[in-house]
Amino acid sequence: MSSEEDQSWRSLLDVSIAKSRKIRGSNYVQVSTVEDGEPRCRTVVFRGFQQTPADHTLFHEVDEKPCLFKMCTDKRSKKVAQNAKQAVAEIVWWFPKTSEQYRVRGNLILVGGDNEDRALEIARKELWGNIADPSRESFLGQVVPGEAYEKDTSIVPIGGRDDDGKMVPPPDNFLLMLLDPTDVDYLRLTGDQYRQIDARGSSGWTRQRVNP
Repeated sequence: MSSEEDQSWRSLLDVSIAKSRKIRGSNYVQVSTVEDGEPRCRTVVFRGFQQTPADHTLFHEVDEKPCLFKMCTDKRSKKVAQNAKQAVAEIVWWFPKTSEQYRVRGNLILVGGDNEDRALEIARKELWGNIADPSRESFLGQVVPGEAYEKDTSIVPIGGRDDDGKMVPPPDNFLLMLLDPTDVDYLRLTGDQYRQIDARGSSGWTRQRVNP
């Protein structure tokens, strides 16, 4: 029996992340949404797993580990309109050092300033404080992502901080983006190739080894 067969996708992913932690760009993932029946894919930064209270509707764990993929996006981007029509999305995460791929499908959840969920609003504000200064600045400009190029002439607080050095509040267009996984397809191409599919049902997660 392969050692992977004894592990859930969540535990396998922790190992993959640890082995690639020092590789620049290893936290970049591809997120695919749907528009008019066609895929739309882009690269975003994975920013960890979001923990929620045990009584929260989005709470679930595998091996006592949180499973919500945490990212952020701009409310003005096209993926927001795509998500409103079709919430199901898929992440692809490739680890070149170990030749491993994870395809993670689930519901994409967008959390803005008008959200009334206390736990998610706190998470949104925490993420705003944790992203890099240049990333904060990109959300404070006036140009709209994906539209015809125009020079941004707006005055953006350097690093997203006011004159006293305090962080400005997150703008309305800053969204916490969560993927709540329902299916995970894991593939390892090195050595004795291995593929495993984990699926989430009403009674929890199941996993099965399949042909690569």
